[in-house]
Amino acid sequence: MKKLFLLLTASFFSAGLYAQSVSPALLEKVKAEGEIQNVFLNDAPVELSLLPQTELSSLAVNHWDNSEKPRLTTEKLFYLDKNSLGLEKEQLSSINVAKVSKIIRSISTMKGTEYYSNRHKKWETLYHEAYLVKSPDEKVKIPDDTNGSAEGKTLYCMQDDNSFGECYYKLEYHERANEVSVCFDNFEPLKFGPITAAKAHNVKINLVVVDEGDHFLVYLMVQAYYPRIALLENKMIDSFNARVDSIYKWFVKEMGATR
Repeated sequence: MKKLFLLLTASFFSAGLYAQSVSPALLEKVKAEGEIQNVFLNDAPVELSLLPQTELSSLAVNHWDNSEKPRLTTEKLFYLDKNSLGLEKEQLSSINVAKVSKIIRSISTMKGTEYYSNRHKKWETLYHEAYLVKSPDEKVKIPDDTNGSAEGKTLYCMQDDNSFGECYYKLEYHERANEVSVCFDNFEPLKFGPITAAKAHNVKINLVVVDEGDHFLVYLMVQAYYPRIALLENKMIDSFNARVDSIYKWFVKEMGATR
């Protein structure tokens, strides 16, 4: 009887831990296509239809607290089959939330990440340098902070961006049994040369990774407010859409790393 109780308890926990977070129709579609994206511009109604129904996903969509409505909101959902990472069977047990938590805090590994430039029609380096800094006031390089849980951690980083130059972000992390999230919030302006492309706190990039057993659902959302200048707007849209794909590419690469 005791064994039966323990078995039922374990089964219930497993079902809860890997509960499906999107509708069966959406799951089937993203599994077949690998990724689905929605882009909302200017005054268009924002209807987030790809958002997983999880606690941290709900937090992610509430990070925007500016008085201005974002001019750009883009959401993208990726399906990542754990078996596609090219790992040995015995290594798959380590493909879990704990590993995801470490990866999304390993900011230094973003150095060298590439993206496809629609303007130049070629692959280019997105981040020429990437590392954590001590604080907004002390921009001293420090090692990645990957120990323990990510829950409640607030970190700061510098990314030498191919388009914007040196960018500084505040990173807010959360972690649960089956999901991890981070929000990148620029605490200094982003610039295209001498032009201020986005003032401080006018860009928020949210990443949520949900573990659903044999696969991950990876949800990325970018919200940005910038001057309404046609040329600048086109650059911002291209830049942030490219960044969504690049961040996912970096994540998959690191998930498949054996170190």
